[in-house]
Amino acid sequence: MKCENKIKRIRRYVAGLLVVWLFCIHSVPAFANRAFNDIEHSYAADAIEAMAAQGYVTGYGDGSFRPLRFISRQECASIFAKALKRTSNNKGLISFRDVSTWALPYVQILQEESITKGIGDQLFGAKYNLTRQDMAVWYARYFGVSEDTPSAGISSFVDRSDVSDYAQTSVWLVEQLELIEGDTNHYFHPKQFVNRQDAVLIAYRVWLGGDDLSERAQRLLESLGKGAATENQPTSPTEPKKAAVDLAPEISSQRANLETKGPRSHSPRPDPPAGPVTPTEPVTPTEPVTPTEPVTPTEPKPEQPEIPPASDPKPPVTPPVTPPVTPPATRPTPPKPPVLPVDDSVGFVADKVIIKAPDLVNQPETYPSYQLSFQLYNEGRPVIIPAASVTSVTYAFRDELGVFDEQGKIAHAENIPTADSFIPVGVKVTIAKPYQVLTAQTKLIVKGKTPPAEEPSVIRSVYLATNNIPQSTTLDPASWSMPYVFQNAKGEVIPSGLLPSDLKLRIEDSKGIFDEDGHIANLHLIPTVNSVIPFKIEVESPSQGIHFISDAELTVVPGERKKQYFAVSLMLQGQDPGSTTTVEQIEQARQMLMDHFGPNIKVTWAMENRFVFVETNRPQLKKVLEYVDQYGDEVGILDGYPNNLYELPLWELRMNEWLYMYRYNALTELHQSGTMRSPSVFESMDTDQYRKYLPKSLTSFTVNPEQTQWLKDHFKITSAMGWSATQYNVNGMYGEGSPLMPYWSNKDNPMVPAQRVSDNSGTVFMNSITIDPIGSRYTKDSSRWTLHPGDPYVYETDAAPQLYIAQQYLDNPFQRINTVNYMSIILDINWLAGNHNMSEIWENFVNHFPVDREVEVVGVDGLKQVYESLAGSNNDHAEFTLMFRGSGFKTAMDSNNSPANLRYLWTENAAQRIILSKEDGDEAWSVIDFTDYTRSPVPKTPYNLNKNTDVSYITGRNFKLSPTAPLTAEETQRIKDRLKEIYFAEEVNYQ
Repeated sequence: MKCENKIKRIRRYVAGLLVVWLFCIHSVPAFANRAFNDIEHSYAADAIEAMAAQGYVTGYGDGSFRPLRFISRQECASIFAKALKRTSNNKGLISFRDVSTWALPYVQILQEESITKGIGDQLFGAKYNLTRQDMAVWYARYFGVSEDTPSAGISSFVDRSDVSDYAQTSVWLVEQLELIEGDTNHYFHPKQFVNRQDAVLIAYRVWLGGDDLSERAQRLLESLGKGAATENQPTSPTEPKKAAVDLAPEISSQRANLETKGPRSHSPRPDPPAGPVTPTEPVTPTEPVTPTEPVTPTEPKPEQPEIPPASDPKPPVTPPVTPPVTPPATRPTPPKPPVLPVDDSVGFVADKVIIKAPDLVNQPETYPSYQLSFQLYNEGRPVIIPAASVTSVTYAFRDELGVFDEQGKIAHAENIPTADSFIPVGVKVTIAKPYQVLTAQTKLIVKGKTPPAEEPSVIRSVYLATNNIPQSTTLDPASWSMPYVFQNAKGEVIPSGLLPSDLKLRIEDSKGIFDEDGHIANLHLIPTVNSVIPFKIEVESPSQGIHFISDAELTVVPGERKKQYFAVSLMLQGQDPGSTTTVEQIEQARQMLMDHFGPNIKVTWAMENRFVFVETNRPQLKKVLEYVDQYGDEVGILDGYPNNLYELPLWELRMNEWLYMYRYNALTELHQSGTMRSPSVFESMDTDQYRKYLPKSLTSFTVNPEQTQWLKDHFKITSAMGWSATQYNVNGMYGEGSPLMPYWSNKDNPMVPAQRVSDNSGTVFMNSITIDPIGSRYTKDSSRWTLHPGDPYVYETDAAPQLYIAQQYLDNPFQRINTVNYMSIILDINWLAGNHNMSEIWENFVNHFPVDREVEVVGVDGLKQVYESLAGSNNDHAEFTLMFRGSGFKTAMDSNNSPANLRYLWTENAAQRIILSKEDGDEAWSVIDFTDYTRSPVPKTPYNLNKNTDVSYITGRNFKLSPTAPLTAEETQRIKDRLKEIYFAEEVNYQ
C-alpha cells in the first residue's frame, strides 16, 4: 500500500507538468522531444524552445538550430525587436544601406529608439559579428542607460578591465539584472562574439522579465545617481574615453559566421557550392562559421507558483544560507557579487529568494554530492547574510516525492523518478529580524544517465555556411561555391582537419541548377529574386559508417549587377531646309536621353557629307562642338551607301571632302583653301586644342576591309558600327557579323573576329542591335523586332516590342560571364521628327526604359574603349551569351511574328558562334547554327562585292544558309565544350 501511494504521488506531479511548465525558473535541457535536434546539450535549450514557440526564432530545414553559430548585428536586432514586440513603420526614415531588407524594420525601430547606432552615417555593420559587451549596451539602452547616465556602475567580473569605457555601466546593469553571467571562473569575455544560443537566452530573459525587470532596472539606475551602486564595487583601470557607438574598435572586421570549408567529392573543378536551409531568422548570407566554445550564461529564473507546504512541516533548521560550492583547486576563486549595504542595527533585509539547483542526473554515484541551495535578493540585487545575522535566518527545503531532506541533500534516492520526469521543490526561508518569510519553488528535470562520449570527429549533421545565392544576372558561377559545415553529436563544428579522408558529398537537385558535385550546372535556371531553391545533400563516409541525406535550400538574392552599356549614334543628315536636322532636334534628342538616364551620358553625332558641306548648318555643327566640350560627346562620320555602288577611290574622295568641309564649317579658324586631300587637313586638327573635335568612328550600312584600313591610316579611326546589324552587303544577306559581341575584326573580312595578331585589323567592329538577333534570321516567318522605332513598320505609338527586346538584354542570365553587355542603336532624329508614330515610339521607349539597371549611355568609340579595356587588344577573352525568348508580338505584315513559345540560346566567342532553339514542351534543345570563325583561309572580300557573292562561312547547321548540313563530330564536341564553359547542361539534340 505504501508503494502504491508513492506511485500515485509521482503520477500526480507528473500529470501537473503542463500546469507549472511556464513557471519554471531552472532551464535544464531535455533529451527527448526537443523542437530542434541539436540543442539537447545547450544550456539555453528551454529558452530556445520558448522563443521558437512564440515565433521569434526558428531553426533550419534539417531540424537543427545551430546554437554555437555566431550571430550578426542585424540578426540580433531582429531577435531583440521581435521579443520586445517592436517594429518600425517609418518608411521615411533614412536607414543604413548595408542592412538586409528582411532586417530593416527591426534595425530601424532600434535606431529610432536610440538603442542601436551604426559605424557611420550610412553603415550599421549589419553583417559583422556582435560582441558580448555591445549586446549588453543594446539591452542597457533599452532599460534607460544613456550617455547622460552616471558612469558609476562597474561589474564584478574578473576581466572587467577589458570592458570598454562606453560599455562599463551597461555591463554592470545587465549583470545586476541577472541577464548575463560569466563563465565558471567569472570571466565575462566582453569582446568575444555572441552565438545564437546566448542571443536567444538573453532575449528570453528580458521577454520573461517584462515590466518587473524594467522596474528593477529603473531602481538600479536611480541608485547610480545617489552613488549607492558604487559601494563595494571593484574599480576599473582608466581607459581613454571612446565614442558610444555600437561597432566599437574591438569588433572584428570579419563578417559574421566565417566559412568553414569542408572536403568535396572528387572533381576536377574548384570547390563547389552547397545550399543551406533558410531559417526565418536569416542567418547572414555568405557569412562564415567559426567554431568556438560558448561563454556559458546561467538559466532564466522567472517567478514560480508557490508549492504548498507539507501537511506536517518540521521546524526549520539553521544552516548557512547558501551552501558553499568549492571550486577546483586549479581555478581562481571569482570575486563575490556586489551586496547591499547592511545595517546590523536594524537586522537583515531581503525581499526575494530563489532556489539554485544543479542538474540532477539519474546516476547513483552522483547522489552523495548533490546539494540544493538558495540565493537572497533585495530590490533585485543579490545579498549575503552578515555574520551577525546568520543565526536569525533559518530555512527548510521540501518536496512531496520525499527525495530531499530539509537541508537540500538527497535523502531517499529510491524516490527519484525516471529520466525526463520532474521533482517539484520548494524552500521556505525565515528571517527573524525584521521578521520575514520568503518562499520559492522550482521544478527539477531529472536527466538520464549520460551516454558514453562519442568521438568529436564523427559527423552527425551537415549544413551550409551560406543560405543565399545571387540571381543569375549577378552571379559569377566560377567564383561561387557551397561552403559545407559539419557538426558532431554535440552540435559542435568539426574542423576540416578532423574530417574523414573518405568523406563524399553528393547534391541531389531536381531543378537541374546544380550538378552532383554542387557546381552550377545550368546558370539560366536560377529563379527570380526571393525564390527558394530546395535540394538535398547526401553525406557518406564508409570509415565512420555514416550515410545520411539532409535537406537544404538557397534563397535567391539580388547581388551586384555588372555594368551595361547602351551605345547611341545620332545621325545628322540633309542640306536643304525641311530635310536637314535642326538645332532644336539636336537639343531635344539629347535632352530626352538626359532626362531619363541622367546628365552623364555621351553620344556620337554621326554626320554625312551633305550635312557638313553647307554653311547653313554651321549652327548645328557649333551645337555639336558645344556638346563635345560640355559632356564629352563624340563626332563621327556617317556613310550610308552600300560599298558596291562605287569604286574605292570615289569613297576616299568623299572622306577627304567630309573632313575638309567639316573643318571649314565647324572650325572656321583652321580653314586653309586648296588643301583638299592634303594630310595637313587632319594634322591641323590633331593637336591638343582640337583633337577632341576629330571624328572618332564610322557609322555605316556596311564596312569593308579597305574602308576600315583607310580610316585607320588617314583619320586614326578604329571604331565602326554597322547599321544593318549583320549584313555585309545590304543588297543581300550573304555575310553575317555578330550583332551581339564587339570584336577586333579580321583584316580581310570585318564579319570575322581576328584570331591572332597577324590578321587583326586593329579596328573594333560593332553592330547596331536593330534587329531581333535571332528570330529574323533563324526561324521561319519570324519578324524583325528591333530597338529601332522604324522597324517593324507599325503604326502604334507605344514601344512594347522594343522594350521587350531591351528587357531581354537587361535580364540576360549570362551577364556576369560576358566580356561586355551592350545594346546599341543608330537613329535619324530628323526622320523620327517627321514621322509622328516613330517619334512617339522612341520617346515611349526612352521614358519606359527600366531605371533600376546600371546602364551607361556611350558613343560608338566610347563602347570600343570599354571593350578594349575589358578584352585587351585581341579577341582571346571575348565572349557573349544571351538567353532570349520570342516576344509574341505580330507585325502588320500577315505571317511575320516573334513566337513567344520559342527560346533561343546564342553564345559565341572568337572561335565560333552557336545558336540553340527550343520550343516549349520539347524535351531537348536543337542546334540551328554553328559558325566556325577559325576556318582558314578567311575569305577576302573585294571592294566591289557582287551582291550574289557569299562571304560568310556556311558551316555546321546554319538554318538560313544551310539548314540540312550535318554537324561533324568535331563541331559537336566544340558545341559541347562551349556549353560546359557557359554553365549550360540541358539536353541537346545534335542530330
